[in-house]
Amino acid sequence: MGSAHDLIVTASAVLVACVVVQVLAGRTKIPSILLFLGAGVLLGPIGFGLIASDKLGPTLEAAIKISVAIIVFEGAFSLEWTYLRIVSKVVRNLITLGAAITVAGGALAAHYIGELSWELAALFGALVMVTGPTAIGPLLQRVRVTGRARATLSGEGVIIDPIGAIVTLMLFEILNAPDESLRDGAVWALQRIGFGAVSGVVGGLLLLLWMRRFVPAQGQVARISLLAGAVAIFAVNDSIMTESGLTAVVVAAILLGNARFPHREEAHQFKGDITAIVIASVYLLLAATLHPEDLTRLGWRGPATVLVMMAIARPLAVFISSIRSPLSWRERTFVAAIGPRGVIAASMATFVTLRMRETDPEGAAALLGLVFLMITMTIAVQATYADWIANKLGVRPMGVLIVGGGRVGLMLAERLVSANEDVTIIELDNEQAELARKTGAHVVIGDATIPAVLEEAGIEYASTVVATTQSDKDNLLACQLARTRYSREHVVSRVTDPETLPSFQELGIRAMNPAAATAMILSNLVRRPGIFSLLSGIAEQDDADVSEVVVGNEEIAGKQLRELDFPGDSLVLLIRRGGSRLIPHGGSTLAPGDVVTIVGTNGATGKAAAMLAGRSRVGG
Repeated sequence: MGSAHDLIVTASAVLVACVVVQVLAGRTKIPSILLFLGAGVLLGPIGFGLIASDKLGPTLEAAIKISVAIIVFEGAFSLEWTYLRIVSKVVRNLITLGAAITVAGGALAAHYIGELSWELAALFGALVMVTGPTAIGPLLQRVRVTGRARATLSGEGVIIDPIGAIVTLMLFEILNAPDESLRDGAVWALQRIGFGAVSGVVGGLLLLLWMRRFVPAQGQVARISLLAGAVAIFAVNDSIMTESGLTAVVVAAILLGNARFPHREEAHQFKGDITAIVIASVYLLLAATLHPEDLTRLGWRGPATVLVMMAIARPLAVFISSIRSPLSWRERTFVAAIGPRGVIAASMATFVTLRMRETDPEGAAALLGLVFLMITMTIAVQATYADWIANKLGVRPMGVLIVGGGRVGLMLAERLVSANEDVTIIELDNEQAELARKTGAHVVIGDATIPAVLEEAGIEYASTVVATTQSDKDNLLACQLARTRYSREHVVSRVTDPETLPSFQELGIRAMNPAAATAMILSNLVRRPGIFSLLSGIAEQDDADVSEVVVGNEEIAGKQLRELDFPGDSLVLLIRRGGSRLIPHGGSTLAPGDVVTIVGTNGATGKAAAMLAGRSRVGG
């Protein structure tokens, strides 16, 4: 057992390493997880000895248990039912059928290639079924891909973490139950999971009551209350019935994540500095427990097992889960190629192996080494090729960037998302950001007049930038940055004060004043009631749309319209070629660069536009 001095040195080394690694990760573009793992080994017992994991004894296990509880609570707290309803079918398949395929594939690979026992192999499969936002998030920040691919990977990562933790815990308890009977072992494990679920509901309701009635009018206190509540729920349950605390934390977090209470949006920042430090600390402490021979214990069999998981199990899970999904084959291939493992796999592996070291030290070391090898290889390899494969597959988004998630921005986003456009919204207010997420758009919280926020939102990949805030000053600055600094040609803005219109027009920004637009609509109603009724009737239908697309598909260029297989509910209204406007008919031919206006239902116009554009779809 380490002394007080050892604890002080370890805590100091962990905190300093957290800061240094984050700075290095930002400057070198090396994934922070790899740097944390390397720093943990370097500062651990086999290195400089500043992180005395070998002297912490029960303190290390306690720290990991509490850290896992906090990390899992944060992940489960993000599982809002609203979010679960809007995620695609492929995500639901990935966290059920795909997870089962991953567990089975991991067990088979670890047993037949890694030569682990069936018990250890099954645990390996369960441990690596999770991807996790701590691994997926940084990768997707560096590699911009289409909204559907991004939403699939992000949704899977957020949802699979607590599920994977519960499955691992349940399997471990079944395999290590005091009774040799598998049936009795399952009952023993289910008792703990059942008790944890019930007490998690009770603990969650008590914490919710505290948040609603007793928390002062301070967002910071709300975040601290959640942190303290998560640790308390875990500790109380684990004290009453061992190994029931993690399940209780997950259930309580899901309950709180879907409830309303004061400072709820501030509480969502729970995954801010405190959780970041906890995650970094876990990586450092876990890496400090590793020995180089743990990673090489299985020889060539270790990397071979991981490669089978990456090249066979992951693609198989993704392609089976995405059958009849809206994902294109390019998007499915990208998702299949990406599946880095993160902090939950690392922490749960250490949590499990710490308890196994007395009964099976060799097996525990082999399992821990194989899991960390999986984490290291998936992050290192996939971070290296993710950008390249995104370019090769053509899954870079050329979508719409909306500045402002107010009423106008939300209505615009809903229509564009329903027309299969890739939409990103920048919103400063947390509550509006939550509403914006419900549209299905990607949301970035921040000030759109700051270049770093625009870059985080992927402005370099946006075909169109639309400013919809009520502040003409903010709209002008955001649009000016889009035009001058990022060379975006198609920039549109809402203008509240008509007197500011010239400022926008001088910069080449298409601006619209709501009052002037209303006057124009009324004028058209008076002067052109027939044609306006047709167009407005289309606009008012939820399932109708008018789409504009540039012909970029070389396979259809030169063909007559009657030869093309357009969706039944779509119609070509106009063809613009150079400065000419052509009225289309069955014998009209299309040429590359033609701008085609299509009318029809949302789904039909989106498919027709995608067919004409190939990879060059714009507008909508």
